[in-house]
Amino acid sequence: MTEVVAVEVEPTSELHSWGWHLLQVSSWLLLILVPVHAGSIWLVHDAGRMGVAFYLERWHSGTWRIIDWLFFMLALAHGGLGLNAMAGSLIRDRRLRVGVAVMLGVTLGVLALALSATIFAFEVA
Repeated sequence: MTEVVAVEVEPTSELHSWGWHLLQVSSWLLLILVPVHAGSIWLVHDAGRMGVAFYLERWHSGTWRIIDWLFFMLALAHGGLGLNAMAGSLIRDRRLRVGVAVMLGVTLGVLALALSATIFAFEVA
């Protein structure tokens, strides 16, 4: 006869649940945006021609600015949520886990602000 061993399972916080749901939503949206982004750069245009001139031409349209911004923001959010979940499962000390989450959030926030400033403040002559 096998012995039943009680295992303590930490209750899942509402924040953890929201993170999981946001990770799922971002993955479905990225499933659509990655082929659009890759196709527009690698299939429609010559990849060897990419540079500032490429984005000057591309960002004449406000639609492409929004699509590129959305793609980058979703990629940052998806990567950040995944890294946070992985760190949360590997780090046992609560204070260290919170510190890593804060550091990750600040780093991704600064990257998101820099990308947003680059995309929306870019002067298209």
